[in-house]
Parts: sequence; C-alpha cells; structure tokens
Amino acid sequence: MPSRYYFLSSLPMLRFSDSAPLTWEAFLSDAKGNVGESDYRLLCGIPEGLDGGNQFLKRWSDLNRKLDDAVNAQRRQNLGRPTEGGVVFRDFDIQRVADSAMNAKNPLEAELTLMQFRYGYLEQAKGFEPFSENALLAYALQLRILLRKDLFTADTGNEEYRKLFGILQKEMKME
Repeated sequence: MPSRYYFLSSLPMLRFSDSAPLTWEAFLSDAKGNVGESDYRLLCGIPEGLDGGNQFLKRWSDLNRKLDDAVNAQRRQNLGRPTEGGVVFRDFDIQRVADSAMNAKNPLEAELTLMQFRYGYLEQAKGFEPFSENALLAYALQLRILLRKDLFTADTGNEEYRKLFGILQKEMKME
C-alpha cells in the first residue's frame, strides 16, 4: 500500500549547498509503488512542465514565468531594446533577483542566483506539513534544481569556452 509518509521520510535531505543525493530516475523508481498513482503521475509530468491541474505546480509554473519575464525585460533594457507592452507591475522579490542575476560577474553566478531563488521559494511554498502532496512536489522540484546545479562547474564551463573559442579561431583563419 503506497504511503507518501514513509516514502518522504526515507528520502535523503536536500540542501542547496550540496550536490543532488540521487538521480531523477532513481527518485522516480523509488516513488513508483511508494506513493499514490495520482502523486506518481504528477511527478512524471514535472520534466515536461505539466501541472496536472495541481495548484502547487501551477503556482510554480507562474513563478518561473514571472522570473523569466523579469530577466528578459532586464536583458532588453540592457540592450537598449524597447520593452514589450505597457507598464508591468512585477513582484519586488522577483525583480530584485532578476536584477541580481543580470548584474552577476559571469553566467554561472547568474544561473546560481536564479536557482537559489527558485529553491528557496519551494522551501517556503511547501508549507509546514512535511508529508503533504506539496512537500512531495517541492522535494521533486528541489531535486531537479540540484541536478541542474550539478551540471554547472567552472571546469566544465572553461572547457566549453576553450572549445567554442577554438572553433571561432579556426573559422576566422579560414576567411
């Protein structure tokens, strides 16, 4: 008999400062049969951004859209391009994070700023019921953030930069 209580209590604790303790596939594999069918369907829809009619996932999607809009508006402003539409009222926290990301020293720092904001939002949004559906969904989304964060390292970024720079050098010599 599936029990979200036992499943959630068996999962390793997540911290933004740490690496992801398990893969997404391992998480889904562990969840199958240990949570209800509706919970499992919601978890499986997360990678595609599906909300399954769930209010928590709808608010999550709304937060991401607002954050992306704020970052894109800041980019347009920095490039001297006109903003789309008229006056837009933005959430102060979202605007602050977007500004912070756009003023970061490098793209990695900017991405980490955005990920940390999203992670913190989930920490607050899950509420005080540690075994609720919201807690399960927040855990899954936070795990995905940590998995994404683990993909970004300075060494990998520098390696990719050198590769792209080498390609550009070759193209410039050919002309």
